[in-house]
Amino acid sequence: MALELVGSRLLAPTFGDSIFVWGNLIGVVMTGLAIGYYYGGKIADKMPSYRNFSMIILIAGIFVLIIPPSYSFIIELILYSGLGDRYGPLLACLLILGGPTVLLGMVSPYAIKLAADDIIHLGGISGGLYSISTAGSILGTFFTVFFLIPSFGVRTIILSLGLVLIFVSLIGLFWVERILCVLIVIFLILPPNIMANPISDKIIYTKETPYSTLTIIDDNNEETRILYLNNLPHSAMYLNGSSNSVFRYTDYFNLAFAFNSEINQVLFIGGGGFSGPKQFLDYYPEIKVDVIEIDPDVVQVAKDYFGVTENPRLRIFIEDGRIALNKLGVYDLIVLDAYSKSYVPFHLMTQEFFNELYSHLTKNGLILSNLISSYIGDTSDLLRAEYKTVNLVFPQVYVFYTANSLMAQLQNLLLVATKNENRYNIEILIEKAQSLPKNSDTIVKYSETLFEEPVNLKDVPILTDDYAPAENLLNPITLSPYEYGEERLPRAAFNPILISGIWIIGFASIYLIYSKLKKEQILNQKNLI
Repeated sequence: MALELVGSRLLAPTFGDSIFVWGNLIGVVMTGLAIGYYYGGKIADKMPSYRNFSMIILIAGIFVLIIPPSYSFIIELILYSGLGDRYGPLLACLLILGGPTVLLGMVSPYAIKLAADDIIHLGGISGGLYSISTAGSILGTFFTVFFLIPSFGVRTIILSLGLVLIFVSLIGLFWVERILCVLIVIFLILPPNIMANPISDKIIYTKETPYSTLTIIDDNNEETRILYLNNLPHSAMYLNGSSNSVFRYTDYFNLAFAFNSEINQVLFIGGGGFSGPKQFLDYYPEIKVDVIEIDPDVVQVAKDYFGVTENPRLRIFIEDGRIALNKLGVYDLIVLDAYSKSYVPFHLMTQEFFNELYSHLTKNGLILSNLISSYIGDTSDLLRAEYKTVNLVFPQVYVFYTANSLMAQLQNLLLVATKNENRYNIEILIEKAQSLPKNSDTIVKYSETLFEEPVNLKDVPILTDDYAPAENLLNPITLSPYEYGEERLPRAAFNPILISGIWIIGFASIYLIYSKLKKEQILNQKNLI
C-alpha cells in the first residue's frame, strides 16, 4: 500500500493526478499481486524453504531500491514514445512497480505454505497470516499518508521500503549472503562521494558568513578555483586568468543576445564568484554591469580570490535582491542567479517579484533565470511552478537545457522570459544568433538546446508573496544527483534508515500481538480438551 501511494506521487509531476493515473496504478498493482499470488503458490509447492522465501523478499527489496535512480529515465522514455496521458501512466506503472509488486504478491502464498504444519489447521493459519497482511496494509496506508509523505521526500520513503524488505530477508539467509546484502545496501544508499577528499583539492579559504558556509577550493588537476556555499558549488574560474566559463551554464548567459542584440545595461541578481559579470565585462566592452549580492563576505572573496577588480563599468550592491531593485533603474537584461540546489529565496520567485522585474526592463528587455531542476519527472516541480508564475507576467517564456537533451536529468536549466510578444522557435533563434557580431558560433550552439516540448503545469502552484512553497518544490531536488556533482560533505543516509526502523517496529508489533493471541488460542483449546 505504501509503495502504491508513493507511486502516485512519482507519476503526478508528469501525468497529473487524473483518473487515468489512479486507474492504471491500481490496475497494475492488482494485476501484479494476482500474478504473484499464482506463481508464489506454485513455487512454494515445488521449493518450500525459508531461504527461497527470503530470496524473494530480498529481490523485491532490491527492485524497490532501484526505483529512484531509474524512474526519471523511464518517464522520459515514455514521453518520447508518445503514449500520452492515458496510456503513458500504464506503461510507467508496469516498468516502475510491476516487478516489485509481483514479487511482493508471491510472499503471502509462500508464507502460508511454510507456516502450515498440517492441513487440519490450514484455515486458521491462512486466516492469521492474511490478518497480519491486512493489518500491515492498514499501518502502511495511514503511516504513509499521515506521516511519511508530509514529512519526507518521495525518494527517502522508497529507500526506506527497500531497506525494510532487505533487512527482513536477512532472517532466512546464510551469513555470507547477509554480509553481501549489507554491502549492497551500503553501495546503493551512501552517496558516491562519501570518501571524496582528493589530495589534488586544496582548501584555500573557509568562513561561516551570516548566510552560509563559504569555502574556496583549488582543484590542481583541473587548474580551477571553485566557490562552495553550504558545501554546494556556486562559481568557478580558471587559475590561468581566462574569463571562459568553467561551469557551462554561466556561458549560457550569452544566449540573451539572440533575443536582443542591443543589450547595454545588465543586472545580475546573485554574484557568487562573479563568473557571469566578469565574462560580460570582458566579452562586451560597451556593456555596463550591476551586481546585487546579499552576502558581504561573498563579495569580499570575489575581490580577494576571484579576480574582481575596480571597474567603471561595474557597480556592486550588497543588499537583498528585491530591496536593492527598488533603488535601481531599467535594464536590457536581468540575470537571476541566486538559486541553488538546496535553497531558493522564495521572495525572488513570486509573481509580485516578476512584476517588479518587468517594470525594470526596457521595451525589448528580458529575464534570464538559472534554475537547478529537470524538465520532467519528480525533480521538475520548481521549474514548472516558476514557468507557470513567470508566464502570467511575461508573454513569452522559454527553457534551455545546458547538460544534454535528457529532460529528466537534474541540471542547470535557463528560463528566458521576454517582453516581446513574438514567439521564436529554434530556427529563428539560430538565424538571429548567426547575425551577431560576437560569439555567434557559441550562441548558435546554445540556441539549439531550446526545449520545444510543452511544459506540464497542471499540478504546480502559482508562486505569490502570500503562498510560495519553495522548500516543498525543492524537496525531490535536494536528494537527486546533479550534473556538477554532489556536495563537498555527503548527504545523510539517516532518514531512510530511521524510517525503516519505524516500519520494522510497527510490523514487529503486529506480529507479536498476533503470536500472543495465537498462543492464547492454543492454550484455550488445550484447556477445553
